[in-house]
Amino acid sequence: MNRIQYEKKHIVSRYTHAALQSPEVMILAKYRENILDKHVLDIGCGAGRTTKHLKDLCKDYTGLDYSSDMIEACKKRFEAVNFIHGDVRDMSVFKDQMFDFVLFSYNGLDSICHEDRLRGLREIHRVLRQDGLFVFSSHNKNHRDAVSRPRMAFTLVPSAQFRNLIGFVRSAYNHLRNRKQQRFNGEYSIINDRAHNYALLTYYIDKKNQISQLKETGFKTIEMYDTYGNILNIDSDDEDSAWIYYVTRRID
Repeated sequence: MNRIQYEKKHIVSRYTHAALQSPEVMILAKYRENILDKHVLDIGCGAGRTTKHLKDLCKDYTGLDYSSDMIEACKKRFEAVNFIHGDVRDMSVFKDQMFDFVLFSYNGLDSICHEDRLRGLREIHRVLRQDGLFVFSSHNKNHRDAVSRPRMAFTLVPSAQFRNLIGFVRSAYNHLRNRKQQRFNGEYSIINDRAHNYALLTYYIDKKNQISQLKETGFKTIEMYDTYGNILNIDSDDEDSAWIYYVTRRID
């Protein structure tokens, strides 16, 4: 849904310098043995934000991204590392049960429509070995600010106020253009949220429905984390967490 945004130069640059998030640090530390000397697939590797934390741990690292510009940025940063321009919905380039650990970070799975999301999950299941781990994050439908609209920010600093005005105009234009494509139903929602000045349409789902979706596509949910690194259960209050991290295991 959002490919064009992730091929813009300033977006590529922003993702190049992004750091690991708190739940990612905890998950990579806790499940280190599932990565150490293993075959790892890093889907949505972007400009290499997670590459540097995985490539020296695992036996074999492969980074995959839908944006050709992101892949080119990775190849410039990391020599002799395997990067592929590809699509999670069709990973026929990989053999069945080829990887021990699959990561799809930064809510990358939320950039495709519902039917394609299920296709992507089934492809991940196919390339992941039995009992292998699949870790990903997804936007939280229960977040208090999931649905919003552009608002003008005010400051007494003239230059900053001018930037606020430009940002508001850009956001208002994007939201007006995208809001009619929003979808709301019981299982999930497609929301034009504030990311990148309301330029995106993003998939949102709650914990209960995500766990059910995972079960239907061959995964057992082991743990869930909020954006602060707290472990969640199905009944946890998660209104303050913009997205949820899921640690899952492949089952047949």
